[in-house]
Order: sequence, then structure tokens, then C-alpha cells
Amino acid sequence: MIGHGIKLLLMTVAVLTTACTAGDPHKGRFPLAEVDGMFLYKDEVDLMYAANGQGADSLEYADRCIERWIVETLFYSKALENVATDKDIDRRVELYKRNLILNEYQERLVVQQLEPALTENDIKEFYNENIEMFEVDEPMIKGFYLKVPSNSPRMHELRRWCLSKSAEDFEKIEKYCLSKDAVFECFFEEWLPLDVVAAKTPLTVNQLKDRLARTATIEFSDNGHVYFVSADTMVVDGDSKPVEMVSSEIKRLLLNSRMAGFIKERKQELYNDALQKNSIRIYYK
Repeated sequence: MIGHGIKLLLMTVAVLTTACTAGDPHKGRFPLAEVDGMFLYKDEVDLMYAANGQGADSLEYADRCIERWIVETLFYSKALENVATDKDIDRRVELYKRNLILNEYQERLVVQQLEPALTENDIKEFYNENIEMFEVDEPMIKGFYLKVPSNSPRMHELRRWCLSKSAEDFEKIEKYCLSKDAVFECFFEEWLPLDVVAAKTPLTVNQLKDRLARTATIEFSDNGHVYFVSADTMVVDGDSKPVEMVSSEIKRLLLNSRMAGFIKERKQELYNDALQKNSIRIYYK
């Protein structure tokens, strides 16, 4: 380790703050180390400590940072001695920068122009034409789950509220569960794998699926609790996933399939516009 010299340097940074002048080559920044004219500054080490050094001794962390920076800087200097004259490096860097900018611009075009142009009809049309792609691979449901102690009062009212499924009665269930050792979960707006729901009950996935296939809302008891599970909508093996379940996936597929043509059209528009403005000169003809 570099050790006490670095720690002494860190402790004297506060003194250095008074030495900042208009001619300071470091522009008010405080160097902690130098290698061949390259500097590591205190604010850089402070940022590294804030991001990754919480809980570590600040002086020891700075000591390690400085040593690592010196080693990496020396190694980079040695690399420059060997490849600095290789013009292919500059060409590859410029090519990488060019591709990075092009990719970023293409992504912005897709988000700003191509994505908003997709309609619900586009999604539904793709879904209907490729419905075999969206076969269910596990049972999923929308509905609710309720677990209450078997000795809970007003069970007849609770049962009636569960069968009703009205917004008013669901509010009553929520209020009821606030004062009881109960668990109430609604998932009418999202699809849940049936095995996630089954794991909260004493039933297996197949038992739950078979009973919900016969009755949309079921009730059963086990180990001092009463369970209510309702499948407002359920899809099982062999069914096709509802379009709303796969709309995001379809949107991504459509964007990917249309992107090449879309970008080609934008390029052609730029070319045609440049021709009209006489901003293109071709000299080989």
C-alpha cells in the first residue's frame, strides 16, 4: 500500500484550499497524485467514495483508490507507447462513436415517430393472424384471494360480499379485513400465474384449477382458516393468451419488424431533401 504519505496528503488538503489563485493550473481542484503530467483529484476520489465506499474508512479507501489509479495510469502510459502510432485506433474510435450516435438517433426516431404510429388495430390484427404464437404455457387468472380466521364474525355477510363482486361490497371486504387477522388481495387488473395463488392456499394448482373451472368463486377451509378464491377470468393450458396479456410483446415484435423499413424511408427522405436543396455534389461522374 502507498500508506502514510497519501494519508498525510489527504489531511493537508484543507490547508491547500487557501493556496488557490487565478493562476492555479488545477483551477481550484486539489491533486492527490500525479503520473507523467496526469492528475488524480480529490473530488474524483470523493465521488468514488460516495458511490462505492460507504462504511469504509475514508482515508483507507482513498489510499486504495490512489494506488489503483497510479497502477492503471502507468499501465495505460505503457500501452500508449506501443499503440499510440497505430492510426487504426483512431479510426476504430471514430467508427464506434459514429455507430453509437446513429443507434441513439434510430432509437429516438422509433420512440418519437414509429411507436406512436402503432394502433390497437395493428396489435389486434397481428394477434389474430398469429394466434398460435400465444398459447398459454401455465394457468393464469384475474380475480381475488381472501383468507380469514374460521372463527371470524359475520361470515354469512362476508360470503355474500365475495359472491357479489360489486365495487361497493369489495369496499366492505377491505374495511372488514382491516380489523381482522385477514389477507385480501385483488388482481382484477393483472394476470397472476395460478401457482402463485395456489401457494397461498392448502390446494394444489390442479385442485384449484379444477374447482375454479366449475365455479368462478370457491370457498374452502383448512387449519383454522377460511379461503375464498375467485377467478374473474382464467386461461389454462391449450388456451390462447388474451390480447391484453401479450400486447407489449406484440408491440415489440411489430416495432422490430417495421424498424428497418422505417429507417430506410427516413434515409431516403433525407437524400431526396438534400437533392432538392442542391447540397449534394458527386464528382466522379
